Amino acid sequence: MIFVQPDDALVKNLVAQFVEVGIAQYDAIYVIDNAKYNRLYKEMERIRAELKKMPGDQRRALLPLLSHPNVQVRLKAAHSLLALYPDLARNALESIRRSGIEPQDGEAAMAISGLDEGSYIPK
Repeated sequence: MIFVQPDDALVKNLVAQFVEVGIAQYDAIYVIDNAKYNRLYKEMERIRAELKKMPGDQRRALLPLLSHPNVQVRLKAAHSLLALYPDLARNALESIRRSGIEPQDGEAAMAISGLDEGSYIPK
């Protein structure tokens, strides 16, 4: 059996793209540019999917982003990591919920509620 190592440079590049997209989402939210946010959402989903399909599910490379200074980046990293690191990701969501930073605190609260009710099942 041959084990294929993920390309470290590609993983680092994808993590950097994830951060850039998260910051751009943050900016789009506050100027209420829904069209831009929707494009960025699709881009983040593409990055997340690419990390996930890499050997060993490289979403784990997003772990340091749970303490990123930008709340949107932290929020999206937490969502991305719930299936792999449920306790760490939930702690990040709890912290965002308590932060009072809108609208991310509301999204974090809804995610926590969905997790508790079983209606949100991370993949």
